[in-house]
Amino acid sequence: MSKRAREHFAGDESRAVVEHKLRDAWHKERRFHHTRGFCFLLVWASALVLLDLLVDWLFLASYRTPGWSRMILLGLNAATLVIVLYRYWWRHLQRYDPIRVSLEFERKHPELKSLLVSYVQISDEALAETHGSPALAVAMRRQAVTTTRPMNFKEVISYRLLTRLLLFSACVLTLFAGLSVYKTPFFRTLLYRMLNPVSHREYPTRTVIERVTGDLTIQQGQAATITAVCSGEIPLKGWLYVRAKDGPWETLGFLKSGGDAFAYRFSNVPQSFDYYVRLGDDESGRHRVRVIPAPKVLERRILLKYPEHTNLGTQELDSYYVEVPEGTEVTWRMRLDQRLQSAEMLRNFQDANAMQVREVGHVVEYTRKVWESFDYQFRWKTAGHGFVYETPGSYTVNVIPDTAPEVEITQPLGDEKATVRKRLMVTYRATDDYGLSEARLIFSVGDGPEQTWKIGPLSGKDLKPSFEKKLAELIPNLAEDTVVTYCLEVADNRAGERGSNVSRSFKRRVFIVSVEEYLRSILEEQLRRIAEVEEMRVEEKEAGKEVGSMKYAETQPASQPSKP
Repeated sequence: MSKRAREHFAGDESRAVVEHKLRDAWHKERRFHHTRGFCFLLVWASALVLLDLLVDWLFLASYRTPGWSRMILLGLNAATLVIVLYRYWWRHLQRYDPIRVSLEFERKHPELKSLLVSYVQISDEALAETHGSPALAVAMRRQAVTTTRPMNFKEVISYRLLTRLLLFSACVLTLFAGLSVYKTPFFRTLLYRMLNPVSHREYPTRTVIERVTGDLTIQQGQAATITAVCSGEIPLKGWLYVRAKDGPWETLGFLKSGGDAFAYRFSNVPQSFDYYVRLGDDESGRHRVRVIPAPKVLERRILLKYPEHTNLGTQELDSYYVEVPEGTEVTWRMRLDQRLQSAEMLRNFQDANAMQVREVGHVVEYTRKVWESFDYQFRWKTAGHGFVYETPGSYTVNVIPDTAPEVEITQPLGDEKATVRKRLMVTYRATDDYGLSEARLIFSVGDGPEQTWKIGPLSGKDLKPSFEKKLAELIPNLAEDTVVTYCLEVADNRAGERGSNVSRSFKRRVFIVSVEEYLRSILEEQLRRIAEVEEMRVEEKEAGKEVGSMKYAETQPASQPSKP
């Protein structure tokens, strides 16, 4: 082998040795950064777990805290670990670069005066490109190899710098392991809650709430009692937290009802509310007392179908207060905001009448003919819950009675005497609030039974008809010294089961006498009337004189008083 070949072979062998030592130094640097990064990550992860436990236990374990708050906490943990991973681990990991490793080593050994760096930088190719002296390059390499042969390149990285970090990490890991063993249920609960953000699993407590009343559905205005039973350390007093709708939480004292039981009674619950219980260091889940309000009437229609004889037709109202003639058919039809199982109308607060429920329980209807006034209210029974409500107060149906007609005989004015040939001529006045239908003559002879003669049909509300009839036709065997008593009877046009209203006039009498006595009575009547006229004439004459005297006195001057 020539001298040049031997020198080239020795150069390659020395370069391999230096390259191997540089790579060993780089591997040690990598292990250093891996160890330090892992320790930092371990310390931060342990600290975050402990911090999560405190935050979740003290602040997020309440049912008032939404589950997404733990998702935020989990996201902050992940972000923190990513930052730690990058800052203390990832960014310190570099690719193998012999020049960088040489520079790091020469910082520890400044006496090399860039000899190692020059050795690494000057290669055969670089020497050929710069047209340098091969002999000089071989001499420099030989010197570099000879100088660095006894040196340990790995000493550029010292594990003594990790001693404190390793000790601190070991202490943290020991503390974390001890707490995990001592408080295993807490860490198990934390893991479950963090992996299931919507979960409401509770942390172990010294006081354990065994059961509470839970969700309730009650009738509006009724009482509600919240109870709770606990075990473990039983406190002297607990707290009940309530919130109506979206308002603030209010705190109420939750007192013992005996032993390990606590209770609070709401005497009148007007609206729904949420609640939860805190006894000692334990807190119950959130529950709801749902209050079912009384059904509300969204639409009401009161249909009135008046009796035919009134000629009023039909009418629709939207008021519960009704005033109608008797015999009117009234229909109540209402639409409610809740489904009903049944409905009743209470007449005079006690007589229950079932109403028809239609349209899947939202519409109720009731029809009734009314003959007398009454007060009423409604009773609802809701579907599903079966709660019973009565409408507050009451309403009124005022029935106007169909009064009987009125009738009076206007002619003749009184009793009269007549012969058996008497022609009875009667004028009368008949009135009714809705209309008349018929008139009849009711008569009797002496103490005999009443007999009826139909005068004829009537039509109208206020009539002044007349009729004429021979008594001999009504009473075939009419004789002198007989007394005929008669009156008029009229009926209105009311139809139906109750029939027409009937009224009678005052009675008149006809005394049947002989012709001589009848003529004498006429003469006496004429004389009586003449006397009445004469008396009236005298009274009128005297009244005229008195009026004249009064006018004369008003025209005379007043008398002057005498002088002393």
